[in-house]
Order: sequence, then structure tokens, then C-alpha cells
Amino acid sequence: MKNKMAFKQSGLSLPISQAFITILKSVISLPSKIEVNHHAVILNFRDPQYTAESGGFHPVEIRLIRCNDGWQFDYLTDFSFMGAVWPELEKEMDISWSQEYVWHYLMGDLDPEEGGALFELWQRNFIRYWKMKIYTVFVQSEC
Repeated sequence: MKNKMAFKQSGLSLPISQAFITILKSVISLPSKIEVNHHAVILNFRDPQYTAESGGFHPVEIRLIRCNDGWQFDYLTDFSFMGAVWPELEKEMDISWSQEYVWHYLMGDLDPEEGGALFELWQRNFIRYWKMKIYTVFVQSEC
């Protein structure tokens, strides 16, 4: 199953690069106790150096739901510190395949074309950061 692991979209259809899929496959293939009976997995990508004061690379959370022969995208959230006096980690960009939306905190809901363009840009940056070994990855399984 690991070699032919499929990634599917339902509802929303976005341009997903093979390089992004390769990253997800490599993370899911890590020894993380993802059992066959687990119905979903949450992947957290964190830059340990990221702070409100010095910046860094945004934390990212991706939830995948198990399908017959692989995984289906559920959501992807990119977080950033917001607020001047007491900055808090908040959603900067949120994508939901099942609810069919792409949202950005500065623009609100985006139509499919704009959302796809934003996602392509985000994806290229994420892949570069991954190649730079920025992220520490945490995998959480859901039964």
C-alpha cells in the first residue's frame, strides 16, 4: 500500500503537485504507528524557531482521511502570529476540500480560480521550506 498510496480530492479540486504528494507520502510512511484501522491522520509541520518576535516559517496542519487505497484531503491550515500587543497563533489560510472553500485572512473566501492560484503559490513555498529541512513533523492518528 505504501508504494501505490493514492491521494484524492473530493468536493474542491485544486492543482496539487507531485512534489507535494511525495512529501506527504514520505511523512505518512514514517514509523508513526498509523494503523490500518485509523480513519484519519493529522500532519503538523512546525518550524521550532518560529516566534512572534523573530518570525520564521508558519506552522501548517494537514488532515487526511483514509480511503480504500490511500488518503483523501480534508483540510489544510497555515497559521501565523497575529496581533501587535499580545500576538496569538491564528489561521492565515484555510482550505477545506469537503466544505469546498479556500479562505485567507486578508481576502476572505476566494473563488476557485483565485484559491487555486493561492494554493499553487503556497505549495511551491512549502516544498522549498521542506527541502531546506525547516520543519519538524508531528503525526497524529485518529481512530
